[in-house]
Amino acid sequence: MAGWYRPLAIASSVQVTTTAADVAVPVLGPLVTAEAGVPASHVGYYSSAVATGAVVFYLLGAGLTHRVGPVRCLQLGAGLCAVALFIVLTGHWWLILAAGLLLGVGFGTNAPASAALLHASVPTKRLSFAFSIKQAGMPAGAILAGLLLPASAALWGWQAALMCLAGLCLLCLATLQLFTRDGQPQAAIEAATPGRPWLDLDGLLSLAKRPDIRRLMLFGALLAVVQGSANAFLVTYLVTGLGHSLVVAGTLYAMFQALGIPGRIASGWLADSAIGRPGMLAITAIGSAAAIALLSLLAPTSPLGLVGLCVAALGLVIGNWNGVLIAEVTSLAPKGQVPEANNVLSLGIFAGFILGPILFSLLASPDGGFEVALYLLTISALLSLLPLAPWRR
Repeated sequence: MAGWYRPLAIASSVQVTTTAADVAVPVLGPLVTAEAGVPASHVGYYSSAVATGAVVFYLLGAGLTHRVGPVRCLQLGAGLCAVALFIVLTGHWWLILAAGLLLGVGFGTNAPASAALLHASVPTKRLSFAFSIKQAGMPAGAILAGLLLPASAALWGWQAALMCLAGLCLLCLATLQLFTRDGQPQAAIEAATPGRPWLDLDGLLSLAKRPDIRRLMLFGALLAVVQGSANAFLVTYLVTGLGHSLVVAGTLYAMFQALGIPGRIASGWLADSAIGRPGMLAITAIGSAAAIALLSLLAPTSPLGLVGLCVAALGLVIGNWNGVLIAEVTSLAPKGQVPEANNVLSLGIFAGFILGPILFSLLASPDGGFEVALYLLTISALLSLLPLAPWRR
């Protein structure tokens, strides 16, 4: 691992920090929406705004990644996330939605920049494992948010909690400068190429027309509906649907994310071994459907231990597809088009992240009923098996 520990550390640190920023408003959803004077279910619209901002970067960001190099691109993303969190502090709903768009642009830098960073340094036989370790930064960042933000909000208010997280984003930006003070990691990234165009729609379209990449996009979109909705609504579901306190819900949310770390790393290891990437993705889809179905059976009278088991089962499987899918599309990318291939994949994935929370918001009843919305997620997870069928053959 000595040859690629630094680029992996860079990619993972940004993933942790920007993910914490990404989930901050959903974690503090009941407090933020109350301050803004909108229903708690409106947090789904914020999550969709974040996903929309990421899509904007996926359309335009490959050129930036090539021009400034992946490390500088990751630094820009961390800075934009900090600015977005400061805007959320205004407490005005329309400004909060605008902040979600900006935060999504910052979060969107992770996919193409990290892919370029790792593709040039990680051995092909370890791609799934490396990308899964990097993607484990997503639950790690969500744990950070789930444990610290509700507790900090209880002590000092939700505005102070978000200010601390914005400061962490700026600290990450500065720390990356220390990583690269002697130049960007040698033989670990694709060099910046200032002559590349800012927007290469023809290149994106040619990749999107490939049947193998289209199947990966569809699979990712269907499971992103599930994962995006769970990330956006789990705390709200536990508080308004099952009647738990925000601190208990935040702790369960942290556990949900914590179990995603060993789940993702193990799935990456298994995908690089006998199971293979298609088999690992199929296991993840079936497991996610089963876990969501169990969650839908819970009631306010359900024992806390049972609620915890269902949340744990969901956390163990729901995000395991991320690193494996990214490794596959990176392997398929033509030479010099790793950022573009990852942006095309991410467009499909974030279409699911946008659509999922919106549908969940529409299907969740105002009085806290979430059963119909959870049924939708179960069906979406099962449908993701369809694009895997020709690939497995």
